[in-house]
Amino acid sequence: MKILQIGCGGVGSFLIFEIAECIEQGIIDPFELRITLADQDIVELNQRKYQNFTLKEVGMNKAEALAKRFNKYGVEAFPNRISNEKQLKGYDAIILCVDNEMTRNLVIRHCHKHDAEFIDLRATGRKFFAMPKTTLKDNLRFVDIADVGEYSCQEKSDIEKNYIQKGNKIAAIIGLQMLLNLLRGHSNKTISMMI
Repeated sequence: MKILQIGCGGVGSFLIFEIAECIEQGIIDPFELRITLADQDIVELNQRKYQNFTLKEVGMNKAEALAKRFNKYGVEAFPNRISNEKQLKGYDAIILCVDNEMTRNLVIRHCHKHDAEFIDLRATGRKFFAMPKTTLKDNLRFVDIADVGEYSCQEKSDIEKNYIQKGNKIAAIIGLQMLLNLLRGHSNKTISMMI
C-alpha cells in the first residue's frame, strides 16, 4: 500500500515513529507499505516539547528529518506543501496530520473522487479527533473551508503556561490503529474526545 502522510508536526512526527515501531516488531510487513512524508515546515527548537524531533534535527525540514531517521523502513520525504490534486495521485491512502482546512478539503475530495482511503487526525491540547473515509457529505461536515487559520497541536494559552498536553500523541496512536485496521480489512469509526 502506497501511503502519503501529510503533516509531520505534533501528530505526524509521533505517527511515523509508531508505524516504524510496528514494522520493527513485525506487526507490519515492511514490504506492505511505502510511505511518503509531506511537510514544508522547519523543525523549531521550542516545538520539541510536543513534537518528536531531536536537537540535531532543529533547523531541518520536518519531512526530510523524519525520512532520514526512518529511511531503513523505506520512508521518503516530499519537503513541500501539498497544494494541488496532482500531488495526491498514485497513493492508496492518505493520512492527514495537517493544521489547515484547505489541504484537508483537497484530500477528502480527491480520495472520494479517486476511490482512495484517508484517515484525518487532529489534536489541539487535550482534544483529539480521528475520522476515516465514510461519505463525502459526512466527511465534509468536519471541514470549514472558510477557516484559513493554521493551528497547533497545543492550545496557545497552555503553551504560555508551559502546560504541554498529550492529545497529539493519543491522536497518533489512534491513527496507527486506524492504519492497522485498513491493512487488515477492518472498518474504522470517527472518534472525537476531550480528556
